[in-house]
Amino acid sequence: MDVKINYGAVAAAAIAMWVIGTVWYNIFSAPWMMYTGVTEEMAKNMSGMDLAIVYGGSVVAFFITFYVQCFVHHAFKVTDLKGAVQVAFWNWLGFVAMVVYVNNSYQGKSFVLTLIDSGYWLVSMIIGGIILVKMQKKVTAST
Repeated sequence: MDVKINYGAVAAAAIAMWVIGTVWYNIFSAPWMMYTGVTEEMAKNMSGMDLAIVYGGSVVAFFITFYVQCFVHHAFKVTDLKGAVQVAFWNWLGFVAMVVYVNNSYQGKSFVLTLIDSGYWLVSMIIGGIILVKMQKKVTAST
């Protein structure tokens, strides 16, 4: 499969997802902490290396998410916002929401936690998909 990856778009989508997460989890921090069992003391006791691994690993994971989404866009010939939103939604529903639901269910976590975590992924994947399409059009137009 000959897929032209716009690495700048992938990086922009990954960074956007990180920023969205910062806002999302600030808004939902109290219920998220309650449902996960994470305390403020636990968060404060994380070392700089722990934080670097968590945040750095997250950005790498987000980059991979949108790198793969480029292949899905290519396979389904996504060139517009509607297609980007549809791909993001179906990828989210089949591969994110279900995984989060199953994992949380087996761990005995609240369905509210599933809504918080999977909601974040839905919003982020839609916005990231839009970024991919918008930036791909700019690259295509300039070549």
